[in-house]
Amino acid sequence: MTAAEWSQSAAALASIALMGVCGLRLLRGLGRLLQGREAAWGRPAGALPLHGMAKSGAAMLTSRLLLLAAAYALYRLTGAGSDSFAESFGALWRHWDARHYEGIALEGYAASGDARLRLVFFPLYPWLVRAFLPLTGGDALLCGTILSLLLSCGAAALLYALTEGMAGRNAAALAVAYFILNPMSVFLSCVYTEPLFLFLTLACAVLYQRGKPWCAAVCGFGAALTRMPGVILAGFPLIGLLERAGRRNLRAKDAAAALGQMLIIFGGLFAYWLLNLHVTGNPFQYLVYQRENWFQQPGTFWDSAANTVHYFFTTRGEEDWLWTWGFQLFSMFYGFALLAAASGKLPYALQAYSFVYVAVVFSPTWLLSGARYLYGLITLPALQALCFRRRGAHAAALALSGALLLVFLYGYTLVGRVL
Repeated sequence: MTAAEWSQSAAALASIALMGVCGLRLLRGLGRLLQGREAAWGRPAGALPLHGMAKSGAAMLTSRLLLLAAAYALYRLTGAGSDSFAESFGALWRHWDARHYEGIALEGYAASGDARLRLVFFPLYPWLVRAFLPLTGGDALLCGTILSLLLSCGAAALLYALTEGMAGRNAAALAVAYFILNPMSVFLSCVYTEPLFLFLTLACAVLYQRGKPWCAAVCGFGAALTRMPGVILAGFPLIGLLERAGRRNLRAKDAAAALGQMLIIFGGLFAYWLLNLHVTGNPFQYLVYQRENWFQQPGTFWDSAANTVHYFFTTRGEEDWLWTWGFQLFSMFYGFALLAAASGKLPYALQAYSFVYVAVVFSPTWLLSGARYLYGLITLPALQALCFRRRGAHAAALALSGALLLVFLYGYTLVGRVL
C-alpha cells in the first residue's frame, strides 16, 4: 500500500473513530431518555432574551456592512478595477450558485438547455427573491443581497436565543461571535441559501426548545424547501415522542401529533419533488442532474474523508488546491473533532441533530463545499463556545477565524475560488 493509500485509509478510520465517540454518547443518552432520566431539550423558563437577540442582530448587520465595504476596499487596493461601489458590486458578489439563484428568481425553472440544471437548486430562497423583486426595480442581485442580510440578522438573533436557553448569556454571546466571524459567513452576504436555511432551522429549534412544536414544524417545512438537510429536523418530534415514552406519559394523540409534525417537515421535500414532476415529468430528476453534472450520489462521510485526502495530495499546486481541498479537509476533521469533544454539552435533541447533519452533509460522493455545508450546522457556534473555558483560547480562536474570514472574502469576491 502506497503512502497516499495509507493516508486515505487513516482519514477514513479517523473520521469513523471520531463519529463513533459521538454515536456511543448518543446511544447512552438514548438509554437515559427512554428511562426518563434525560430531557430532550431542557426547555428554558421565561420569555425570549429580546435584548440579547437585538444586540446579536445589530452586530450581524454591522459585520455584513463592514464586509461589503472591505470587499470593495480590496477591489481598489489590489488594482482589480476602479469602478464605483455600485458598478463593481455584481463583479464582486455574483459567483457560483448566486448566478443560478438569480436566474431562477428572474426566469424560473426550465426543462431544457443549460437552464435545466437549475432544478438541482431548491426553490424557496429564489421564490422569495422573486416575490420582493418589485421593491428593487427588478434587480435580483440587490434584492437577494438585502434579503440575505435581513435573514442573517434574524439567524444571529435566534442563535443567541437558542444558546442562551441551554448554556447562558456568556455562551450565547460567544456563539454569536463565532457565527459572525466564521470564514464561511461570507456567504451570508451573498445571494445564497445559507441565510434562509440557517434562519428557518434555528427558528425550528428555538420553537421546539420553547414548547411550540407546530410552529416549529412549519419552519421545518420551509427549511426542507430551502435545502435537502432541512428534513433532518423531522428528528425533533421523534425525539420528543421518545422522551414522552421514557416518562410513561405517551398517549395516542401525542404519537399522532408527532407524526403530523414530521409529515409537515417532510412536506418541504415533497413539494420539491412535485416541482421536479411539474417541470420534467420525473419527481427525482434533480438526482439525475446531480449524478451526471456534479458526479454526486449518496455515499458515506468516511469515503468523503478519504476522497478529500486523495485530492488534497494529488492536486497540490493547482489553482483550487488550497481553496477547495485544503480547507475542506481542515473543516471536515475540525467538525468531527468538535462534535466528539463538545457535543455531550448539548441537549439530547441537538446532539442527535448535529450527529445526523454532519454524517449526511459530508456524505456525497463528490464533495466540494464541505466547509460551507458545515457552516449550516446550527449548533456549530455553540459547540465552539462550549469547547474552551479560558478567555484567551476564545480570543485566539476568534482572531484566527476573523483573519480567515478576510482571506475567504478575498477568495470569493476577487479570486472566485470559494465554493
